[in-house]
Amino acid sequence: MGKSQAFSVSDRVSSATYGQGTITQMDEKYTTIEFDQAGTRKFLTSLVQLERSDVPAPVKPERTKKSK
Repeated sequence: MGKSQAFSVSDRVSSATYGQGTITQMDEKYTTIEFDQAGTRKFLTSLVQLERSDVPAPVKPERTKKSK
């Protein structure tokens, strides 16, 4: 079983399957992680296998509204 209790929202984590990511939501049942390459995934908190990561999140380009 994962030790997901040790993690909290906004922690950087690493998954063997999906790579580096950031926890975006977490409760006793589900953990949602936005992965750098694999998009957003939801896991059962009791089963998710994660490790802490020191890799910073990639900088996302700011979205600009197109003017008409």
